[in-house]
Amino acid sequence: MKSKIMTELNETKCCDTNSNTKILQTLGLRVFIDPSKCIDCGLCEEICPFGLPKKEENGKYYITNPRRCTECSACKRNCPTNAILMEEQLGCGCLWDARKRTKEKSQNNSCCC
Repeated sequence: MKSKIMTELNETKCCDTNSNTKILQTLGLRVFIDPSKCIDCGLCEEICPFGLPKKEENGKYYITNPRRCTECSACKRNCPTNAILMEEQLGCGCLWDARKRTKEKSQNNSCCC
């Protein structure tokens, strides 16, 4: 099935600003991880409140049950390579800036000894 999805994704790519929306509509999904952009960092799996992203055998991540996604944008906003496609529902989640907060916390917790 994943090869079918990638074929549909490649056939749907275009240059206009609504290309992500068109890709998602074509695939009939709320959320999709583009394996060509995924760097296997696992942040999406860690941050998703529903545990939807999972690692495939090739190390890339995919969404196990895209219909359960609430489009809170936590994964999308924290993905370092913008590999996650979704129509974001603004104001939906509290994790949209988790990467920034984690970075600030680690900088503030540096040892003084």
